Amino acid sequence: MLTIAFGPATTAEETVDGVDLSAKKAIVTGASSGIGVETARALAKAGADVTLAVRDTAAGEKVAADIVASTGNARVQVAFMDLSVRDSIDAFAASWRGPLDILVDNAGIMATPERRTAEGWEMQFATNHLGHFALTSGLHDALEAAGRARVVVVSSVGHVNGDIIWDDINFERHPYDESKA
Repeated sequence: MLTIAFGPATTAEETVDGVDLSAKKAIVTGASSGIGVETARALAKAGADVTLAVRDTAAGEKVAADIVASTGNARVQVAFMDLSVRDSIDAFAASWRGPLDILVDNAGIMATPERRTAEGWEMQFATNHLGHFALTSGLHDALEAAGRARVVVVSSVGHVNGDIIWDDINFERHPYDESKA
């Protein structure tokens, strides 16, 4: 049986209390708002070299400056990546140098109007699932090079809104429902 000391009220900071990540490199997707910011802040506070992988680099730069100021860790950088654009994911992964110890697949969108990627995928499915799969796959060698790397996939209870329609994942034959998508 797995026993953990954390629960629903546990903060990101509490999860890294007493942990030294000073020799580790981390990437947090969607780190310009919400859970991504606090995850990146906790990793930086524990000493990690943290890359904020974001669509909005101006917002990312503001967050990075705040994290540096609040943690004293200057090893926080921002890199552009759009999880709905395969070329963007591939470019980000190709630009990564060296081992990667921690990948936090955090970015996500939800309940958006019907939109599609350039490849024709429904936007929420592409961003939240296919994009992170492509990123994690693209960073496989860097994760393997780290030895004991960790990939954390952040999720929500959004799955309770409906079952996946596997034979119409893109809502091409069913009426689009932003919550179910």
